[in-house]
Amino acid sequence: MDFDVIVSGLGPAGCTFLRELRRRNPDLKVLALDRAEFPRHKPCAGGLTPKAYRLLKELFPELDTVVERRVNRFKLFFKNREVELPSPNPLVYLTKRKRLDHLLFKLATENTEVKLGETVLGAEKYKNGWKVKTDKRTYTTKLLIGADGVNSRLSRQFKVKREIGFTYEVEVEAELNHITIDFTGFKWGYYWAFPKEGSVTTGAGEFKRGNFKKLRELTTLLNRKHGLTGRNLWEGGFPIPAGRPECDVQRGPLLFLGDAAGLVDPLTGEGIYYAARSGQIAAAAVSNFFSKGPKALEEYRVRINREFGGEFRWARVVGWLFFKFPSLNLKVVKNSPQLIKITAELLTGELPYRAAFLKFIKLAPKALLKG
Repeated sequence: MDFDVIVSGLGPAGCTFLRELRRRNPDLKVLALDRAEFPRHKPCAGGLTPKAYRLLKELFPELDTVVERRVNRFKLFFKNREVELPSPNPLVYLTKRKRLDHLLFKLATENTEVKLGETVLGAEKYKNGWKVKTDKRTYTTKLLIGADGVNSRLSRQFKVKREIGFTYEVEVEAELNHITIDFTGFKWGYYWAFPKEGSVTTGAGEFKRGNFKKLRELTTLLNRKHGLTGRNLWEGGFPIPAGRPECDVQRGPLLFLGDAAGLVDPLTGEGIYYAARSGQIAAAAVSNFFSKGPKALEEYRVRINREFGGEFRWARVVGWLFFKFPSLNLKVVKNSPQLIKITAELLTGELPYRAAFLKFIKLAPKALLKG
């Protein structure tokens, strides 16, 4: 075999995998491939939840050099209803993905053979591993890591079960001191405005359905509503996965990570934490593979489903409840300081969906009676 491990894709999932694998097993022969050159533009709201920030900070101590803002206030809207979610601590750490991904790439690929501008086209079984074909040449490897994003060719080839939604994003020259979330006009999705240095990343996403034309119109309309009418610096549409209760992440000695596996919160669309965490779990399984044998790879599938599957299932329950009655739910939240805190913790990933749901059911009747 040419390599012990080939990694396709060097976003947060692939880079976290590489960083953790090198820490655990620095002597493996690894090839890292990405179709892009770094630094490269990456459409994304660019928000790190506290748990995503903590995970990446542990592996990449230099993370703060690309964090542009720390925001401790959300404003939620539905039509004319507004709820403010304040916090004494940062709710979201904001960055531009071009800067974040470049930092992770530089740090993760130290002492690793890297080929940029090379696209993985597919893979076929070869002996006990894989023959990996790119647009430049063919390699052989014992293990293959599919971390090549929502448009993963490997995911399509191996028919990974994913649900795909759509988003439209506009980078606006403007200033904002909080995060805006607006549910007006959506069946299962929302509009966002995330402040950065010198600009605000705005956009609209429908995580179960939707189309780019509708999302572009909603983004334009809601940008006007919230006074974000500066010059457009960039705009475009892109697909986004929505996590399923049954996470489809393995094909023998091929592991799928992050967006390539559909590991994205199906309610909020947050994917950076799940990308990084899946990379971390995969690295542990791969390291064990080389010391304990092939069965160790099954640890990855089991752990991903144990950690993420139930959370994605409950996210859909909470999402159904919210989008069925958005105005009523915001009214209830606004009437209860406890529910304001719970909602902030839920949106930032600090409180599991099941726990949030049970607390909401307990507190909502009293809050509703306040009028």
